[in-house]
Amino acid sequence: MGNKTMEDIAKEARVSKSTVSRALGDDPRVNENTRKRIKKLAKKMNYQPHKAAQALANKNTNVIGIVFPKIPRSIADPFFLEFLQGIGEVAVVSGYSLTLLNDSSDNNDYNKLEKIFHKHNVDGIILTEPRTNDSRVTYLKKEGLPFVFLGNPMGDQDAYWVETDNRSGAYQAVDYLIKAGHKRIATITGPMGLVAGKYRLQGYKDALLDKGLAVNPDFIINADFTQKGAYRAAKKLLLSKDFTAIFAANDLMALGAIKALKEQGLTIPGDIAIMGYDGIQIGEFIDPPLTTISQPGKKMGEIATELLLKLIQGEYISENHVLLSPELIVRDSV
Repeated sequence: MGNKTMEDIAKEARVSKSTVSRALGDDPRVNENTRKRIKKLAKKMNYQPHKAAQALANKNTNVIGIVFPKIPRSIADPFFLEFLQGIGEVAVVSGYSLTLLNDSSDNNDYNKLEKIFHKHNVDGIILTEPRTNDSRVTYLKKEGLPFVFLGNPMGDQDAYWVETDNRSGAYQAVDYLIKAGHKRIATITGPMGLVAGKYRLQGYKDALLDKGLAVNPDFIINADFTQKGAYRAAKKLLLSKDFTAIFAANDLMALGAIKALKEQGLTIPGDIAIMGYDGIQIGEFIDPPLTTISQPGKKMGEIATELLLKLIQGEYISENHVLLSPELIVRDSV
């Protein structure tokens, strides 16, 4: 079997590698029960500690890193600002400060990941945009750095995350459009390399097929979760006047689509209905107010931070996945 590593103990104990290191070093930040449990497990597994590595892991900065979205998106997206507010409120009360990290890495770009996560000395990280087959999960686990995702990095059951059910939310959105009498529904998607983009498109397709409606590839146009991207996408869609409704995979894209429709002299919802996703506050104040699927950004920020602090402090976590139900908000755009 070979020597057991700290990673083996962390997996067995369902805590981070740095928590194991702190517990074995009698760090008071790890609660007593967890320390005892980890020490007992280490003894049972015949673990031999590496003193230098243990000392390094015991350094504490009381700083949480937040990886904000890649260009063309930004932290200025109203949904992320709400999420950040939730993080900030929990972190400050717990004596932690925040630092923003800009992740321009692509999957498997370990050199860039090294620069991003080691240039900033943080106790843990919150990541905002899980990718399909996200290599950052493997990297962060190997480094023993506690992390939590906003969204489900599909394929890794050990990762910690909070999200609303993207597939179910998109299904709800399209189902509502169908019930409102729409049969030719277009969608402006997010990037397919992101879990949210992929699963919101799947929910759109599920709803159509469940109601016996065909999925028309001409009605599916990819964009980037930004207003500008959706504005351009809607202009392309308008070359075909066959559809009566658009499901935009986030509210910012719904705003971009509304601008494009209005420029063409089309009325909303008279000519074309618009459905969004996110429930950002500005959606309530545009003309017409936006019908959307709401996910509670601030609450998700609070939950993500509470999870991360438990990981950092070595507390036992029974559920590492928090899945919230999205909620339909009916306004005037459908």
